[in-house]
Amino acid sequence: ASRSVAPPLTMARSSTDRTGSLNLPTIRPTLPVAAVFHAFAPDGCAGAPTRCSNAQMRVFDLPVHRANCWIFNCYLLADPASDSVVAVDAGLPVVTRRALAVLRSEMGRDPGDVAVVAGTHGHPDHVGGIADLQQVSDADALLPQKCSDYLAGEQPRSFPMLESSVRFMAVWGQQRFEFAGLRDLVATSRRTGFGGASPAMQTDFAVSGFLGDGDEVPGAAGWVVISSPGHTDDSTCFYHADSATLLSGDAVATHDGTPWFNPEYVDLEVSRETEERLRSLEVRHLLPGHGEPVTGRDVWTRARSADQPPVGKSVLTRCSRRLGRWGRH
Repeated sequence: ASRSVAPPLTMARSSTDRTGSLNLPTIRPTLPVAAVFHAFAPDGCAGAPTRCSNAQMRVFDLPVHRANCWIFNCYLLADPASDSVVAVDAGLPVVTRRALAVLRSEMGRDPGDVAVVAGTHGHPDHVGGIADLQQVSDADALLPQKCSDYLAGEQPRSFPMLESSVRFMAVWGQQRFEFAGLRDLVATSRRTGFGGASPAMQTDFAVSGFLGDGDEVPGAAGWVVISSPGHTDDSTCFYHADSATLLSGDAVATHDGTPWFNPEYVDLEVSRETEERLRSLEVRHLLPGHGEPVTGRDVWTRARSADQPPVGKSVLTRCSRRLGRWGRH
C-alpha cells in the first residue's frame, strides 16, 4: 500500500511512569541492585530534542498515552473518530496493569474499549502482557507478519545476548529502575514470545492476525505499519504521517534525549537499511519502546546509528562505550 512520507520530525517527552492507584506490592531490590541503578542518572545533552516529563501520562498533545515500568513502554492510541483504543506493546503484566489504570483514570475508558493490542515484534517484553489484557477485554491480538512464520515452526534469529546487552546498557538508566519490571521480564520470558527461555516462538494468548508493511493499524485511524528489521527480523514501527509521529518499537531507542538506532541487532546491514528508510520519514515525535519519548523539529538531526557508541559520563554509558565491542561487526 502506498503512503505519503513526511520529512524527519522530532518529539517531545511524555511519560507515564507509575500509577499510585494500582496497589502493587512494594518490592525493594537488594542494596547492590538499588545502589547500582540509582547511580545511573541520564547524562543530559545540550541541544537535544525535548523529552517528556515523568509526571505526564499523555504524550505531548497527541491522542496517545503511555504506561511503563522501568524501561518498558506501552502506548495507548485513542481514535478520535471512534470509541476504540489500540494498545501497542503490552509487554509485561505489570505494564499492562498500569496501562489499564491509565485507561481508566486518564482516558476515561474501560478495558472493553481496547479493540486491538498490537506487538511491534515478538520479544517477551513486547507481548508478555497480551494474555492479561485479553482476560479483561475482547481485544484482537495482532503481531508482525513475520511472526506467522515463527509460529509455523521457523526459528527466529537472535543476537548474542551478553554482548548486545552490554552495548544497550546505557539505556537501562534512562528511566527509574523498578525491580517489578526485571521480575516480570524474567518470568514472562519463560512462557511467551521468543528470545527468552525458548529459541522458538511461543504464545500464551490467542493470535487474531498479522500486520505487514504498509498495512493500516485497525482501530487507529492514520497509523500505518512500517517493516523495520534489524533488531529482529520481525521488527515493525507504526507511523502517523499527519502528526509526524513514529512509534518505533525496538528499531529506535532513546538515550539522553537522542534517538539511537538499536545497538542490539541480528543483522547490522539490515539495520542500516532500516535506519535509512526511517530517516526518510518526517518525524517530530518519536515514541520508543525503551527510553523517553522525544520531540523536536527534526528528531533525526542528532540520531546515532546502531554501530555508534553512546555519549555521556554515567556509569552505564561508560561501561557500554568501553566494553561494547564497537566497530567489530
